[in-house]
Amino acid sequence: MNSRTTLNLILVAIAVALGTLVLLEPGKTKPETHPLAVIDAKALTTITLKNRESIRFEKINGHWALAEPFKAPANEIRINQLIDIARVNSEARYPADPANLAPFELDKPRAVLSLGETVFTFGSSDPINLRRYVQVGDSLHLVSDDFFHHLTAAATDYVDKKLLPDAAKIREIQLPGLKATLGADGKWTREPPVEGNGGMSELLTLWGSARAIDIGREDKPVQGDTIRIGLSEGHVVEFVIVQREPDLVLSRPDLGLRYEITAETASQLLNQPKPATKARDLAKPEPAGQVMDSDLDTDEGADEGQYQGEDPGEDGEEPERSEE
Repeated sequence: MNSRTTLNLILVAIAVALGTLVLLEPGKTKPETHPLAVIDAKALTTITLKNRESIRFEKINGHWALAEPFKAPANEIRINQLIDIARVNSEARYPADPANLAPFELDKPRAVLSLGETVFTFGSSDPINLRRYVQVGDSLHLVSDDFFHHLTAAATDYVDKKLLPDAAKIREIQLPGLKATLGADGKWTREPPVEGNGGMSELLTLWGSARAIDIGREDKPVQGDTIRIGLSEGHVVEFVIVQREPDLVLSRPDLGLRYEITAETASQLLNQPKPATKARDLAKPEPAGQVMDSDLDTDEGADEGQYQGEDPGEDGEEPERSEE
């Protein structure tokens, strides 16, 4: 090995050592994080959110539900996003002066979140770094503002979009033009009767997993065809069909809510056959005598009279052409 090769190896070894030193950064510890508050999520039983309205959640039998301004099953993912706000890192912390909250808009907060007994009051944002002012107890915090949209959401945004409860076991289903009941022998009886299972397994699976794309409040009684779903626990869920097109809208009177469902999902839930596609329409034979554009002869040297509207002679003969 010559001296030049040896020198190159030494330089490579030094470069690797320096790179490792930079990555490890000996003597430098990672910055500590300080959450806004320490919350035991499993012990929580109540959550309150005040923005444009007052929203209250309660944990019932291990599941979160809206209690105000109306009662409905809650979206567990959205609830966990609220709880996670307590874990947001406090980038700066100061004593909160009750007499000097107005500059931070904490005297008229944008939102107030209560996780159990711990209250988080949210004010304006720092105009320089766009960090949010948050008061927790007697402390004022500055935090990265990437969660505030959860605090300004409406109550309907926290409703579970599933049409039926998780793990619901359907024993009876009534749709327009269909009634099916599960007997003690485990077999389904349908009206009107059909041979075999009649697609019941697919229909039950669809209803068990169906989700709305949007949820709104239903402020007045509605009329329409009724859908009735009987569950094994004896609970009955009823929907009223408010609209069928372009998307299906179902009203649930007991909750005062309406669910919007895509047209494709709607046809399956209502046990309707799929409409004919354009491909099928195109496959139909053309009426006699109709000439398609694609049938015209466009080869070079074709008879020009064919495209200029010249009338054929009697008995369909071609008109004579003048000799050049």
